[in-house]
Amino acid sequence: MEVLVNGKKIELQKKDRKIGSEAPAARVEMLNSETKVIGMMADKVQCMITLSNSYDLNASLLEIINKHKEKANIYVISSTKLENIYDESMTSIDFVNFTTKFGVNIDDKSCAKSVFIINKDGEIEYKEILDDLVSEFSLELLDAELDKAIKFKKKGHTHENWMGV
Repeated sequence: MEVLVNGKKIELQKKDRKIGSEAPAARVEMLNSETKVIGMMADKVQCMITLSNSYDLNASLLEIINKHKEKANIYVISSTKLENIYDESMTSIDFVNFTTKFGVNIDDKSCAKSVFIINKDGEIEYKEILDDLVSEFSLELLDAELDKAIKFKKKGHTHENWMGV
């Protein structure tokens, strides 16, 4: 995939992650100096948001993050220090390893703007990678997809239908 950067198309580095595929695990140092491994199976839905500019974490995006943060682990990974801080334990500027593994790395100084929603089984449920560094996310769609992933109940065996064979 290509992203428009300063009028030039730049090919994103590494693998293109597909919806339904297993999310890679990535070690990331958060702003509070805590190191976390994110992206694999977890007890909550995970949402990874990558940002490229200091002003990208705007009020509208923060509103959606704050709406869902109790029921999902929402990580904000940026290639620059952000003007607005969401939560230092969930925000990072240690972006190169993460963005390379998720296929949204531009270079050592920048990354594409993207969103990945990962279900509890560690699979990518939703992704949005913007075509340039200035466009905004589809916030209504992000809100709806995050809500859908959080509310999803896995269908499986119940004791009654398993024993009734």
